[in-house]
Amino acid sequence: MSIKQDNSTEVHGKGTVANANGEPVMIVPERTPEEKRNMARNRRIEFAWAMLYMLPALIIFIAFTYVPFFRAIYLSFFITDARGDPVKFNDVKYYSRILNLDDSGRSEYLRSIWTTIVFTIMVVPFGVVASLALAVLATAKVRIIGVFRTIFTSSVAISVASAAVIWSLIYSPNVKVTQWLIDFLQIKSTTLLNDALTALPAVAFMTIWSSLGFNFIITLSGIQAIPQDLYESGLIDGASGWKAFRFITLPLLTPTLLFLFVISVISSFQAFTQFNVLVGNEGPDGTTNVLVYTIFTAFWKDNRYGFASALSVVLFVVLLVLTFIQFKSLDRKVHYQ
Repeated sequence: MSIKQDNSTEVHGKGTVANANGEPVMIVPERTPEEKRNMARNRRIEFAWAMLYMLPALIIFIAFTYVPFFRAIYLSFFITDARGDPVKFNDVKYYSRILNLDDSGRSEYLRSIWTTIVFTIMVVPFGVVASLALAVLATAKVRIIGVFRTIFTSSVAISVASAAVIWSLIYSPNVKVTQWLIDFLQIKSTTLLNDALTALPAVAFMTIWSSLGFNFIITLSGIQAIPQDLYESGLIDGASGWKAFRFITLPLLTPTLLFLFVISVISSFQAFTQFNVLVGNEGPDGTTNVLVYTIFTAFWKDNRYGFASALSVVLFVVLLVLTFIQFKSLDRKVHYQ
């Protein structure tokens, strides 16, 4: 087999030779057509085996994700019976009702969307900032810092439902601190959850606490992934303390913070359990009637499956738009290593 290695060296067989500069050159013989066919066949066999192993997970994923998703889109254009089967084409009237474009004067659905947005604004910034502050504190080199890390991550082991039950007891007027807060804010209701002014902030505060453990772990992992030699170089240049955080930690942590912002927005828009446990209804004057609770009411209580499907599609579109806006607006400020 004759192989032309470069412009100055011709060799026969396999091995290494020296080129015109005296440097060793590895000889890689050209594969025969039969070898190429065998390699292509082996790749197809490996791909087939990989797909076979993935098939059970794919079936479950498609059955419980894509099938309900496309069925919800389909049902959103129909009036359904008590079993959820479509009986009459309804065009886009459900969407017109949700967006208050049908001259019905019913704005409670737009209000639920706005309540969800306000709830998200309460939860996301404060939750991310709190987790960042605790993560920076947890990097301090003190002897008992492991105890504080355990405390900061403790909320991860508590489900949202359990956390909501705990906070419902904390918000009870029988707790002296809660009663003092009620008196201080001059709330007319007996509990924070029954007043239109404090119900939504109370649920938001509980949500921040519940998600703090997860956010803390992600943020701390991002900080620990920053190379220490950058801090050492910065220390030589006089960057320590606040300057090191501003010019080293924060820029290199922006990919992690972007991830937290996106995940937190999605989870806040999908919040339901804490509202169902803490409030159990639309709340005082509908102030805690978020979008997912509206979907729950339409589906389980009113049996309006088509309308609930339309609300779900609206939720999906809103989340899609918000995620796109976040990536477009924040991704330019992200410093990828």
